[in-house]
Amino acid sequence: MHAQAIHRCIHVLDLEKSVAFYRQALGLEVVDRMGPDDGSWENVFLGNEASGFQIELTWNRGRVEPYVNGGRDTHLAYAVDDMDAARALHDEMGCVCFVNERMGLYFIEDPDGCWIEVVPAKRSHAAQAGTDVTAAMARRRSVRTYTGECIDERTLKRVIEAGLSSATGRGKRPWELIVVRDRSRLEKLTESRKAGAGMLAKADAAIVVIGDPQTSDTWIEDCSIVMANMHLAADALGLGSCWIQGRGRDAADGRTTEEHVFATLDIPEEYRLEAILSLGVREGVAAPRDIDDVVRAKVHHELF
Repeated sequence: MHAQAIHRCIHVLDLEKSVAFYRQALGLEVVDRMGPDDGSWENVFLGNEASGFQIELTWNRGRVEPYVNGGRDTHLAYAVDDMDAARALHDEMGCVCFVNERMGLYFIEDPDGCWIEVVPAKRSHAAQAGTDVTAAMARRRSVRTYTGECIDERTLKRVIEAGLSSATGRGKRPWELIVVRDRSRLEKLTESRKAGAGMLAKADAAIVVIGDPQTSDTWIEDCSIVMANMHLAADALGLGSCWIQGRGRDAADGRTTEEHVFATLDIPEEYRLEAILSLGVREGVAAPRDIDDVVRAKVHHELF
């Protein structure tokens, strides 16, 4: 059995006051509302695109006694990408209730006494929070600079598993993945393209995706799906990644990119190269993209 955290319920006395607090303090918006026709109670679910996790605010008509929502003994925690800006906002709101300077974090208190921990965003938080796939798509970027930190084995395994879980024509799975972490090999791979592979010199890992044309005539499509899934998974897990095209490209020494990569990694000649995914710890989180009118104009309904 696998269980997934989906929301935390907080009982509130003033529903709209609490909705306004979470909107201002944490950028949460109303996702859904529910309740009976007689208005005796109402549940409001709050969330944002950074995580699938939601806060459920529960209001009961006629309740005047304060709720016990945990206070400081149990709390929520939110990671923010700008601690200075968050602290300035919360100081202005007057909701900071406890500061731990040594650990670099602080707590705010909501209108009903629930404490919320505010911490700086770190890569490890991404795996805890989970990410909506559409949010990961909107935030995805080709990241070519990395902090130099090592990617832990558990996180790298999850990126690889995203590739292994990919859709494939007729269940053929014509792809193979070569995970490279050796520094000398990564540096050699920087020369596999005339330009566009230099980020591998600072990457902590690379995943080379190759396909077998004898196994499936859709090997290119299947390998591309593997690459795209790992690219999105890397973002969702707090990593930076970049798709380095291999098929149809040339190396700096006159060989094709495929010939260079195959010689470097001892890959059998019956396979074909699709691409390389560079991986490293990114320095920050990009703001989600808006689908502007130019992109929307590429969608046609019924007829072109």
